[in-house]
Amino acid sequence: MLNNSNAIAIVKPSAAKFAQLGFLKIAESAVRQHGDKVWIGEEKDEVLLLAGARHIRFFLENESSFHKELDNGHSARRVLLGQSLITAREGEEWHLARKLTAPLVNPKSALLKQGTQHSAQWLVDTLQDPEKDSMQEICLQWALMCVAQGFVGSTLSPLQLNSLINHFRRIYLQLIVDEPTEDYAALCQHPALAAFREELEAMIGPLITGDGGGNVDMLQRFCQALDIKANPQERERAISMLLGNLVASVDNTGIALLWCLTHLSQHPHYQNQVREEARHGTRDMASAIVKESLRMTPVTAFFERGTLAPVEIDGVSVPAGTKVLFSPWLVHRNAAYWSEPLSFRPERFLEGRKIAREHFVPFSVGKRNCVGMALALDQLTTAIETLCSHCHFALAPSTPPAALTPLYGLNVMPRGAICFTIESVDRVTQHECIA
Repeated sequence: MLNNSNAIAIVKPSAAKFAQLGFLKIAESAVRQHGDKVWIGEEKDEVLLLAGARHIRFFLENESSFHKELDNGHSARRVLLGQSLITAREGEEWHLARKLTAPLVNPKSALLKQGTQHSAQWLVDTLQDPEKDSMQEICLQWALMCVAQGFVGSTLSPLQLNSLINHFRRIYLQLIVDEPTEDYAALCQHPALAAFREELEAMIGPLITGDGGGNVDMLQRFCQALDIKANPQERERAISMLLGNLVASVDNTGIALLWCLTHLSQHPHYQNQVREEARHGTRDMASAIVKESLRMTPVTAFFERGTLAPVEIDGVSVPAGTKVLFSPWLVHRNAAYWSEPLSFRPERFLEGRKIAREHFVPFSVGKRNCVGMALALDQLTTAIETLCSHCHFALAPSTPPAALTPLYGLNVMPRGAICFTIESVDRVTQHECIA
């Protein structure tokens, strides 16, 4: 196959431009100027951005030609999360992690269902407390409460788990900074890692029993399935899979809720529709609101893969070993696939029109898509339904427009502090919360 990949335009932003704009803005600009297929970065360190829905369809039809083993943050994640599902190597390791995890993130699970309902009511109570003012922290805490008991039981408090996750975020960012100059083996010996592992072992280690009956939590299920009593070497795998699921469940789902509330706060008529549906025991609008928020602001703006062999895309040969980015963010905001893509219109998910699989991909696609997407959708829908049943909320006039713009880091979140005015449906209290 003739290598004509140089026929694709290349954008080489300076380090200063990266620092000023961030990758998301650079990608949007590159696609506007050069179309939905463009190289970004310097030679030998470039990535091929494929921003069209047809590219996602191509990936689905040729998934065996791609792999997930990339350098871009992957080594740092692997060091911290080990053999978790999101960092598992292709093949037997990944298949085992997926097989063990999938049944444990079912939204119908008794412990997870209980957590979803309890955390939704906690959200209502917390938002009506004028002493609580950080919406981002509230949303992350809500997401943690959704899964805490289902993942680790009731021994650890959400406060303890939150401390562990915050430590994870700090170490992860530190490892990413050091990664370009250190190989995997060196990262494993990083001095900051010892303290994190010590905290992880002190917190999770005592919970590992492999026993339990009835409503057994995720950690116990992992221990049972891996039979760590007979195979103590599998202990680390059990902890890694738990930590990976915990981190993914909290950060992405929590920020997704923050975006849902941000969009919905500007559309009170949708809040009224959710409230009215809830009175009749339905939640179609709440579900549509969640999906529309995930369309407009998917917290995962890109998913990355690498080519295992040369592939031909749009008539262009792309060599093996190429780093490729597919973009839910750019597909979801493309007028070729969505009418009025920058308008918040949840009813588009209620009109009965079939939505092409490659047009709506907030949880990635293919075999390595988000295993917990059904759980996340249920958690978010329950939270929106419960909150709208008890509160009116609006974007406060003090919120600057710039705060609503996306910031792409570990995921996509609002750039600044977002202020909401929150009023109980019974109009007893009113106050302002700040994200």
